[in-house]
Amino acid sequence: MSARILRYVLITQFGLVPAIVQPVSAEDPSRDRFARDVGLAYQGPGHTGSPIAANADGLIDVPGGPFDAQGVLMLSWVSLTDFGPFVERGNDCWGYVSASGREYALMGLDDRMSVVEITDPVNPVIIGSILHDSCLWGDVKVYQDTAYVVTDTNGCPAVGIQVVDLSDVDNGNISLIRTIPTPSRSHNVAVDTDSGFLYTSGSSGGSGTNVIFDLADPTNPVEVGVWTGHYQHDVQIVTYSSGPYAGREVMFGGAANLGAIDIIDVTDKNNTFLISSTPYPGAQYCHQVWTEDLQYLYVNDELDAIPRTTVFDITTLENPVYLGDFTSSPSSIDHNLYLRDGLVYEANYTSGLRIFCTDDPVNAVQVGWFDSHPESESPVFSGAWSTYPYFPSGNVIVSDIDRGLFVVDVSAALAAGSLTYDYPSGRPDTVDPEGGTTILVDIAGVCGATVETTTAMLHYDTGGGFAATPLTHVSGGSFNAVFPAVPCGQTVSYYVSASTAAGLVITDPVDAPASVYTALAVSSIDVLVADDIEVDTGWTAGDAGDTATTGIWTRVDPNGTAAQPEDDHTPDPGTVCYVTGQGTVGGGIGENDIDGGFTTLTTPLMDVTDAATRVGYWRWYVNNGNATVDDIFIVDISNDDGANWTNVETLGPVGPGTTGGWVHHEFVISNFVAASSQVKLRFVAADIGGGSIVEAAIDDLRVFVPVCDALPGIPTVSEWGVATMTILLLIGGTIVFRVPSSVTTRSLRL
Repeated sequence: MSARILRYVLITQFGLVPAIVQPVSAEDPSRDRFARDVGLAYQGPGHTGSPIAANADGLIDVPGGPFDAQGVLMLSWVSLTDFGPFVERGNDCWGYVSASGREYALMGLDDRMSVVEITDPVNPVIIGSILHDSCLWGDVKVYQDTAYVVTDTNGCPAVGIQVVDLSDVDNGNISLIRTIPTPSRSHNVAVDTDSGFLYTSGSSGGSGTNVIFDLADPTNPVEVGVWTGHYQHDVQIVTYSSGPYAGREVMFGGAANLGAIDIIDVTDKNNTFLISSTPYPGAQYCHQVWTEDLQYLYVNDELDAIPRTTVFDITTLENPVYLGDFTSSPSSIDHNLYLRDGLVYEANYTSGLRIFCTDDPVNAVQVGWFDSHPESESPVFSGAWSTYPYFPSGNVIVSDIDRGLFVVDVSAALAAGSLTYDYPSGRPDTVDPEGGTTILVDIAGVCGATVETTTAMLHYDTGGGFAATPLTHVSGGSFNAVFPAVPCGQTVSYYVSASTAAGLVITDPVDAPASVYTALAVSSIDVLVADDIEVDTGWTAGDAGDTATTGIWTRVDPNGTAAQPEDDHTPDPGTVCYVTGQGTVGGGIGENDIDGGFTTLTTPLMDVTDAATRVGYWRWYVNNGNATVDDIFIVDISNDDGANWTNVETLGPVGPGTTGGWVHHEFVISNFVAASSQVKLRFVAADIGGGSIVEAAIDDLRVFVPVCDALPGIPTVSEWGVATMTILLLIGGTIVFRVPSSVTTRSLRL
C-alpha cells in the first residue's frame, strides 16, 4: 500500500482527522525554478478562547510566537497541528457567509481544503475538510453556495477542479459534488460574481492558460472558452456596469513571465482578446493584481525580493499609466493583496499581514500589521500566503504556510490611521559641524488620524547611540528642529517620530531605527567631478576582454522595458545615461539585455589626491533570474590607471539592489585604495550562467571632497610656511589638512 493510500485510509476510515464538527483545541514552467523555503513548520497547538493584544513591546506573546503587531488583535489561531496530524503546509484562504449570516473561513492546506466557522471568532470550529492529493500550491474561491478548489505545480497529482457544496454548512455538512478533470492543474481560480463565470489561471489543460466556465448552474460548471495568450499567474475579472466600457467583461492579469499587467476582454468567451499589455520598472515576476474602484490597479511582484506594491491608473484600459510604487517592511516578499473600502490588505510572506490606507493611492501609508512569521523577515517563501478582508464583521483571516489560519481584528489599525512626513526643504545630507543645521518637517494625519504635536521628535546618533530632541511646532502640521554640533567628518544617523491622537507612534522611515536617514558633518563640499552623462566625457563602453554578445554598455536616452529604465536619473532636462544595450521602442524585455557573458563600463581617469575624497553614483540593476539565480553586478576602483582593481561593491545574485530602480551609492576612496592622480571606476554586469534577464544602468557620477573649517585649538604648522589651514577630515588618529598656498593635501598623525 502506498504512503498516499495509507494516509487516505487513516483519515477517512479511522477518523484520525475529523470530517464533521470538531471544536478546535498550473502549471507554469518558470515556477519550477522557485523552490519555496520549506523549513520546519510549527508543530503545536494554536490559540483559542480569548483575544490577545500586543504588549508594550508590540508583541502578541503566545506559544508558537511571539507575533509582532500594530493595531491588530489576534482573535484566534488554528495551527496546522489543529487541522490534523498529517497536515504539512498551508496555502490560500477565502471566505463564505451563509444565508443565516454565519461566517466561515475556507483554508487551503497541502492535502485538503478545510472549512472553519469563525462566527464566534475567538472559538473557531472546524466543520469539515475536502481531501485531495498533496500539493504545495492550492487555491479556493466561492460563488453563491459553492466553492471551487484547484492545485498546481508539475510534481503534483492531477486534482482538477473540486466543486464543493457549502449550502448546508450551518448544519455541519459540506460535500464534494464533483471533480472536473480538465484542466488537471491550475495555479489559481477566479470568479466574476457579477456575470457568473469561473476562470482558471496558469492551467495545464485546455488550449490556453485560462479556461472559462459558465456557472449558470454553480454546481456544474460548463467550459465555454479559453484565453490562449500570455500566461496569467493570477487574475481578477470584473463586469463594467457604467461608463465607456459598460457591459464589457474584463480580465486583469499578472503576466508573470513578461513582467507586465495584461488587460483582456473576455466578454465574448469565444473571442477573447488582449486590450493592452503594460510593463513596469523593475519587474521580475508579476504575480497578482487587484482593483476595487476600476480606476487604480494594485500589483505585487513575487520575485523582486522587496515588499513593493506597484500602482497603475486603469481609467483607460487601452493605455494603463504606471503611477509609482509603495513599500512596507524592508526585506520580505509581497504576495496576495485585496482591497476593501480603500484599504489594501496584503500578505507579505515573512512579514505577515500588512494594511495600507490609500487616501493617496500611490503613496499608500501602512496603518497596521500582524507578522505571522516570527523567525525572520528574509525574502523567502514562508509565512503569510494570503488574506481575506470581506467578512461583514470586519474580521480578517490570514493563511500562513507554516502556522495555519489566523483570525484577527483590525479595527484599531483602521481607527488609529497613520501619519505622513514631508520635508519642504529636503532631508539634509550634510550638517554643519558647529551645529545649527535646521530640518523642516511637515507631518499630516491620514485615514482619519491627527498628529499629537507635543510628541514630534528628531532622533539622531552621532556615534554614541540615539538621542532625541523635540521638534518645534511652528503651525498646523509644520515643525522644525536643529541638529547639534557634530565632529567634523562624522556621519549622523537620524529619523523622525510622532504619535497620533490615538497614541500610535509612527516613525519615518517607517521601520526606524532599523532604517534611518544619514547626513555628513562638513562645512562645505569641493566638487571635483560632476558628470551627468549628458555629454560624452570619455567613458569607455566595453572592454577588450568582454564576452557579452548583446547588452553592451551604451550611452543613450533609454527605451524602457520591464527590466531597463525608461528615464535617466538626472532631473529634467537630462535624458541620457549609460545602459546595457538599447532595444527598440516598445520592444520585449529581453530584446537587448545582456547575454553570453559580461560587459564593462569604465570612467575616465580622475585626479584624486585628497584622502577624504568621496565618490557617489546612481545605479540601476535587474537580475531576473532563471533556474539558478547566479548573476552579479560588480563595481571596482583602481588607483593606477587600471593595472590593478579593488572591489567596491557587489550586487546579487539576489537581495537589495537587484530589482531595478535608481539607487544611490557613495563611498570614501581611501577606504579602498590610496588617493592618486590615476583613479578609475569600472562597472561590470554579466549574464554568465543560465540565460537570465539582466540589465544595468549608471548615471550622475560625483567625486567630491568634504571640507571642514579649521577647528579651535589646532595650532598653525609653521614649518609648512603657512598661517592657516583647512582641516578636511579626521580619519582615526589622522587629521587631513588642505593648505591654501598649495594644492597639496598633507596629513598629520596624532
